[in-house]
Amino acid sequence: MLLYTEVSCDSDKDEFYQQLEDTFAGLPSYDIKLLLGDFNARIGTDFSSYPGIIGKHSLHSSANDNGVRMLDFCSMNQLTIGRTLFEHRNIHKGTWRSPDGRTVTQIDHMCIISTRWNHSLLDVRSFRGADIGSDHYLVRGFLKIKLKSNRAHKTASFKAPALEKLRDQSKVLEYNVALSNRFSALP
Repeated sequence: MLLYTEVSCDSDKDEFYQQLEDTFAGLPSYDIKLLLGDFNARIGTDFSSYPGIIGKHSLHSSANDNGVRMLDFCSMNQLTIGRTLFEHRNIHKGTWRSPDGRTVTQIDHMCIISTRWNHSLLDVRSFRGADIGSDHYLVRGFLKIKLKSNRAHKTASFKAPALEKLRDQSKVLEYNVALSNRFSALP
């Protein structure tokens, strides 16, 4: 999907978020959903207006238009914006630098759905020194997910062979015949 800059027209932005909403609606509710990308969205520090959506550690004091749109989308879909949850120095919060190198903003975000999985997101931060050939910094997130095994599909437990039957010579002969018939049928 194509993301739009702050100067793009509102209809293009509305179309993008509608397409994103349709994609999210088509996903199974039991899946773990991550939303990653360059949203050109500055998220403010007004965490009291969006409880459970943003944390206290945004680089910006106020949200831009793309930030408000992203906050509304995350609010409707119970997403938490992981970039704002973890305290880091400001140099590790910025994700984009201007061509002149004077302006650094936090516009790339990592979101995780539902409060059920919030504990799985351990850290999100950017790395300025990574050479990725872009004016954006590398954003890394750590997830730790504990999944339960599905016991309904578990195979039958291993049954140890009855070795005492091999002491009976008639059973040994019967076994050898069955084994040779099985191998002779192979091409």
